[in-house]
Amino acid sequence: MIRLQKIKIENFRGIRRIELDLKGENFAACGRNGTGKSGIVDAIEFALTGKISRLTGPGTGELSVKQHGPHVDFTAKPELAVVTLAVMTPSGSNATITRSVKAASSPTIEPNTPEIIAALDNARLHPEFVLSRRELIKYVLSEPSSRAAEVQALLRLDDIGKLRSGLQRIVNATAKDVTNSEDAVSASKQQLMNGLGIPELTAEHILDAANSARDVLGLGKLTALEANTALNDGMATSDASTVIAKVSKPQALSDILAVRTAIEKLSGQVSRDRCEACRKATEELTGDSDAFESVNREDFLRKAVENFDGEECPVCETEFDDEAFRSIIEAKLIRYAEMAKKRLELEGQIKPILGDIVNVGISLAAIISLASQLVPPLETPPLSEFKSALGERYLVLNRLLPLNDTLQMLPRAHTVPDLADAVDKIEAAVNALPEPSKQGAARDLLSVAQDRLTTYRNARANLVAKSVQAKRAATAYDVFGKSTEKALEGIYAKVQETFSSLYRDINKEDEGDFTAQLLPSLGKLGFGVDFYGRGQFPPGAYHSEGHQDGMGLCLYLALMSHLQGENFVLAVLDDVLMSVDAGHRREVCTVLKKTFPNTQFIFTTHDEIWLRHMKSEGLIKAKNAVHFRTWTVDHGPKEWGATDVWDEIDAYLLKDDVRGAAALLRHYLEHFSREACHRLRAKVEFRGDAQFMLGDLLPNAVSALGDVFKKSKAAANSWNQQEKVSVIASREAVFNDAKAKAKYDEWQLNSAVHFNEWDNLQKQDFAPVVTSFRTMLGYFSCTTCDEMYGVRPERGAKLESLRCTCGTDELNLQAK
Repeated sequence: MIRLQKIKIENFRGIRRIELDLKGENFAACGRNGTGKSGIVDAIEFALTGKISRLTGPGTGELSVKQHGPHVDFTAKPELAVVTLAVMTPSGSNATITRSVKAASSPTIEPNTPEIIAALDNARLHPEFVLSRRELIKYVLSEPSSRAAEVQALLRLDDIGKLRSGLQRIVNATAKDVTNSEDAVSASKQQLMNGLGIPELTAEHILDAANSARDVLGLGKLTALEANTALNDGMATSDASTVIAKVSKPQALSDILAVRTAIEKLSGQVSRDRCEACRKATEELTGDSDAFESVNREDFLRKAVENFDGEECPVCETEFDDEAFRSIIEAKLIRYAEMAKKRLELEGQIKPILGDIVNVGISLAAIISLASQLVPPLETPPLSEFKSALGERYLVLNRLLPLNDTLQMLPRAHTVPDLADAVDKIEAAVNALPEPSKQGAARDLLSVAQDRLTTYRNARANLVAKSVQAKRAATAYDVFGKSTEKALEGIYAKVQETFSSLYRDINKEDEGDFTAQLLPSLGKLGFGVDFYGRGQFPPGAYHSEGHQDGMGLCLYLALMSHLQGENFVLAVLDDVLMSVDAGHRREVCTVLKKTFPNTQFIFTTHDEIWLRHMKSEGLIKAKNAVHFRTWTVDHGPKEWGATDVWDEIDAYLLKDDVRGAAALLRHYLEHFSREACHRLRAKVEFRGDAQFMLGDLLPNAVSALGDVFKKSKAAANSWNQQEKVSVIASREAVFNDAKAKAKYDEWQLNSAVHFNEWDNLQKQDFAPVVTSFRTMLGYFSCTTCDEMYGVRPERGAKLESLRCTCGTDELNLQAK
């Protein structure tokens, strides 16, 4: 992974143009909702991966990077939507990555070295370096199956889910092959029995029937039925000149009897009861909306995976990364596992019905063929039509889905039209045939029986082969499941311990003995957390939302630590810290700083208190933050930069817009005063809602800086540093002069901002107010580094010094 030095964003998302210096260190973007913070997150992700996770995945509909990555005014010019990153590689080399929306998959890299290419590949493979709250909480509150998919995707273990699903599909397919092979064996068995005229398929019955015919033909007796035994062995050489009749009368009568028997079985009470039981079971599934949806969706999702081309969803044509698409589908399929089990049970109930349908169909095919061989041939439309109807029944019931089709088919699956006349007509034609000689009948029997025996043997051999395949598939699935589960248990044990340790550090005051359990099982990941020693519960059971967010952050950090180890050097947390309990903010900052000293964190937050915590705890440096005050579609986000503010106020005054100038000045003074009070430790009356007005802040900030000058003079006098006393006195005098000129507590500013008598103020009246405030506020910052002064330490009874970031302008506050 790489560290970010600088970023330039142009015409991208809600940003027209902005440049930020991240310095390869922790960085924060703060601002109210809607001021453009997340645009920075999107830009970082896009520059490194070419993708924007906010525009992909569930719930994003027709959104895409291509269409919605550019600024709204540049959708027709995606080549002008550009993000440029200056980065540092792990070895310390510098590089620049420039990526436009038009050529999102082809960034310009300078220098284009193998190291930077490898670093980008790593970022592409680990897009989880960007984390938003909607992604954070899914690790905590997801269902076990969904959590397993999400966590395994984060750990780059999602291939396990894919392999498991692939193996499961193979198991299901081979099991279905076995079922079909069993049906073929059953059908060929019945045909063989019909051909030999025997009640049961045993070697003894087969040999008895065959030897009776062979005896008539003067052929030798068969003593055993081996795998290669031919029932008609020797028949061709014994009477080669004899022409076998086209229709064997005995066999034809046997086939006709078989049709009647099969039809009677299909339409009988047993079959009717089976169909009714299956109908009720199917109706229960269709009546349960969740189950009905799951069974249908499972089939739909499997087809979606089969038809996915690696670029677009085959259903909605939304652009999808192959890995992301399959991860989403596999997670859903895991959730439907219980419904899949019910589906298999229903398929098992329907199987005997399918067997009866197949038997009737095979028997009908035999006599339809028979009718066509008679002289003259007989037309059998009712039989052919019913055979086609049976084929439709088989397809619907075997397919099962949609369930409504199966539900409609089951009540008529056992019904049989009146076929008596058609069958009787064929039987009459067969009876009219001359009786064959004993030799002819024997030849016919052996010839037909041998053909059907061969078919039966082939069906049995195919069943054995399919059974072996199914057994191997089931064994492979079982071994894979056990071995991966054991491996995952080891991984999750390490992650679990790291997670618990991080959470204890953040909540040490009230949950110092906290423990957690990650419980992997086939396709699932349970998550139990301790609740004050009362036992292990799901995170959402008793813990507050703030604690849940804290858990999500800790679990994410634990997973990333396991996954990347020393390579965990970049994490972009988009409003992730917002819901962490206020009482634990400082602890979160401490944990991130001390536990992950080599990770560059990029934060966004709309809470200024969070920003101050990060600064005061040293998680980010004072200058390594950007504070947005507003956003417009034409200009994008605007920072709280003093230079920009004064320029904007001057622009208002040039247009004689005193009201606009006054409103902006007051807004900026509130922002400035809030920060000044914090840095100078000014005494401000506490408000539980933290909603401070300008009158609550600015006078106290001014007073605090004045007190600092007095204390520093007293300290310098105690050390007999008269030269410093003079310098401080001079600074104090000019500050007091600026303060007097500002007249910050007088009526003009307040009336202008609150629109009371604002029209009585003219440009020439308000311009001096602006100048005086600008001058006064300048004394709060260092002239070398432009950083606002702050007292040290930030807590405690005694103040030690006033200093800025560069340290060149420091005042001692400790007396001798």
